[in-house]
Amino acid sequence: MPHHQRRQELLRRRIEQAGLDAFWVAAEANVRYLSGFSGQDSTLLITSGRTVLLTDSRYTEQAERETVADEILTRHTTMARTLAALCRPGIRRLGFSAANVPHAAYLALRDEAPSIALKPLKEGPVEQLRRRKDTEEVEAIRRALRTAEEAFRVVLGEMEPGRTENWLAGRLEFEMRKRGAQDAAFDIICAADAGASVPHARSGKAALSAGGSLLVDWGARQAGYCSDLTRTLCVDRISDTLKDAAEVVLEAQAAVFDKLKPGNTSGEADAAGRAVIARAGHGGHFGHGMGHGVGLAVHEAPRLGPQADEMLLPDMVVTVEPGIYIPGRFGVRIEEMALITTEGHEVLTSLPRRPAQLQQLVGSGAPDTN
Repeated sequence: MPHHQRRQELLRRRIEQAGLDAFWVAAEANVRYLSGFSGQDSTLLITSGRTVLLTDSRYTEQAERETVADEILTRHTTMARTLAALCRPGIRRLGFSAANVPHAAYLALRDEAPSIALKPLKEGPVEQLRRRKDTEEVEAIRRALRTAEEAFRVVLGEMEPGRTENWLAGRLEFEMRKRGAQDAAFDIICAADAGASVPHARSGKAALSAGGSLLVDWGARQAGYCSDLTRTLCVDRISDTLKDAAEVVLEAQAAVFDKLKPGNTSGEADAAGRAVIARAGHGGHFGHGMGHGVGLAVHEAPRLGPQADEMLLPDMVVTVEPGIYIPGRFGVRIEEMALITTEGHEVLTSLPRRPAQLQQLVGSGAPDTN
């Protein structure tokens, strides 16, 4: 059975268990996961017997080419009216993920179909399925990761004092697109010197300096699937302070990896790394979560954070990204991607991690092999 049909059948089982007649799939990533359709303005209606994609005329040809579904409908009125008409024959209880349907869309469908009981689910069943990746998804993530790493190696060879954050971010995205990425998985962060103390800094006009540092957070989106990495490096000299901070970050990362296996929770993995950073005296210099799931979205379940309590399971793909941020001075973050296996985990990333290792490649003019 093709993987999209297999996923639809898994969702049907969950719909039946929830006592629903049908499920309204509203989020673009969920539509793509279940049907393969990559366009916008789309909705899936999944019942016990069929899968229907609703879209508009801009995407009709694309939908016919991409979609695994029993029927494709091109709507000529509002989505709510079209969906209501489709639901009227026999559907009385319609479920949907509460996080994916805006209140206005909910009200519009309620008004169009007052006889249908709309059942918002706090834990979306499609998101639950997406937590664990199938073989096709893992391979897609590996490809997106290879693309991101190859692009970074090229740009690393072009780094030199005077290059601006914007220039580097633009070069990275160009090199990823050149290798098959549809785009960057998110806004690329190239943050020089003190700018890196802001965990989600914006790339700007700041330029690399001979004695400065650079934090790069980037990823490729390829065939819909994302990669996500971060490296911290220096163009010339590496200060002892930054080197020491990087070693603490790597020790924290190792502690997380020790917990990254089935049977442990995502909160336990976060706590292990967070404790290392706190013992080093940097507890106040790290505030974000230790990692997150990656797939069709760059941030998805599971979350590795202090309030997280999700059981780690085989086939989850997560990031591990501890950091230390010293306001007004610098920031260090090192982010890896890993696949949870039946026995533990597999680190998917292959780039050097330490600033000293990366420094050997800076300005090397590494050849473009593509």
